Amino acid sequence: MKVTRHSWGLTSRPVRFQKEKVGARMPAQSTYFVSWRSLLLGTLLLASLVSCAPAAKSVVPPGKASTPVPRLTYVAIGASDAFGIGTDDPDRESWPTLLAGLLGPHVHLINLGIPGEVVSQARLMELPVALSAHPDIITVWLAVNDLADGIPLVDYQQQLRSLLTSLRQGTHARIFVGNIPDLTLLPHFFSINPVTLTVEVNQWNLAIASICRETGVTLVDIFSAWADLSNHPEYISRDGFHPSAAGARQLAEFFAHAISAAMAA
Repeated sequence: MKVTRHSWGLTSRPVRFQKEKVGARMPAQSTYFVSWRSLLLGTLLLASLVSCAPAAKSVVPPGKASTPVPRLTYVAIGASDAFGIGTDDPDRESWPTLLAGLLGPHVHLINLGIPGEVVSQARLMELPVALSAHPDIITVWLAVNDLADGIPLVDYQQQLRSLLTSLRQGTHARIFVGNIPDLTLLPHFFSINPVTLTVEVNQWNLAIASICRETGVTLVDIFSAWADLSNHPEYISRDGFHPSAAGARQLAEFFAHAISAAMAA
């Protein structure tokens, strides 16, 4: 499996998370990441060209025919969970990396996860790379940061719809979109009114499901799949929010199951 990790620089985004507010900011998620976005935009397409350049041809000895190995290109669009924040080894234990391993031995993973990213920023920073990669499979898991930032649901819907439409029109990939898990089960949100939080999460998940149907992509129902999250504290990292290594394995399996079912249909 080949993995391309985009290096986005150091984070310059302020942390403004307040537990008592549903529309609050997510916690700081990396010391590696997210540089000044104006600088990133200038280097983004160059990075994509390098990451997606064809491999050098091997020299085949005379008399021996080469057999090309089919390669599946998988692009992960996301935020800190895709990057692997919360795991012990983000390069090896992020859920996109684990998912790529489940998809087979000849997978080229391009992991575009940027900590703190919301959908509008993913359209600017991650979408161009995804389009240039000509992927076969794309996963998108972006919603919690938008909700926590207090971004209006109607604005989120518009941005998500635009992102998915661009991916559908610009690639031949099968696209899989995760929804929001039950945030009342995460220790990070225990101080928030669970009734209020449940109502908001349900509203957002209904919107995500509707947009998936509208754009012809596959919904990965993480909310339902992780209904027993409260019985598995080992799935959540010590910050009470991000998936741990064990949680990342669960996420990879959720997406792998959805991909397998979609491919078999």
